[in-house]
Amino acid sequence: MDYDTDPAPFDLKGSRTGVLLLHGFTSTPQSVAHVAHGLHRRSGASVRVPLLAGHGTTPEELAQTGYRDWLASAEAALAALRQECDRIVVAGLSLGGTIALNLAIRFPDQVDRVVTINGSTGLYRPDQVASLFGDRPEPFQRGIGSDIRHPDRREICYDRIPSTTMRERFVLTCATGAMLPELRQPILVFQSRIDHVVAPENGLRILRDVGSSDVGLVWLENSFHVATLDHDRDLLVEKIGEFISTSR
Repeated sequence: MDYDTDPAPFDLKGSRTGVLLLHGFTSTPQSVAHVAHGLHRRSGASVRVPLLAGHGTTPEELAQTGYRDWLASAEAALAALRQECDRIVVAGLSLGGTIALNLAIRFPDQVDRVVTINGSTGLYRPDQVASLFGDRPEPFQRGIGSDIRHPDRREICYDRIPSTTMRERFVLTCATGAMLPELRQPILVFQSRIDHVVAPENGLRILRDVGSSDVGLVWLENSFHVATLDHDRDLLVEKIGEFISTSR
């Protein structure tokens, strides 16, 4: 079944093991739906895929939000899932991976395991950072979505990004990167060898800096940034499913 055309949030009821799966910046649940449904079938876990504030509508609406709003969306979904499940795995793609790390650090009693897929921890090129602090008369920047090697798959995402939210993303990713030593839960890190949005060094930084003694890294050899829609999406289902099963 193809789940790659619906941007709406969804909730898959299953066992008392829950997976909170978060989409990335300017994207929607469509980008992670295949992996979510695959995990539900494979492991029987309950899977919740929320829509982050300002996403799935218009770039103008995203411009009215910031990192506090995106975190609040994820926190509400975590709280709801925790009411239904005994164990929680928080996972995410890109900024969703950043938020997964952030939640695990700030709510250690609520998150049992963590998965990041091309998550950002605040490692940027100098020119990317410089542009955040210059005078930008343009309220929007060009979109960064749908970085996919597969020729026939597309990510539903904004083609324009509010400049103000780029600064909000910078604060969230850098702050989360600084907090990595406080993460103690088992963590599985996926990193694409070639990623045109988030530098692959971010995966190595997570591996190096987290305080957990149970850390795994899987290199994705055949996917770009949006790996959940790319050639390696079934590999993600397999490896995350194995990771979930060890938490029982």
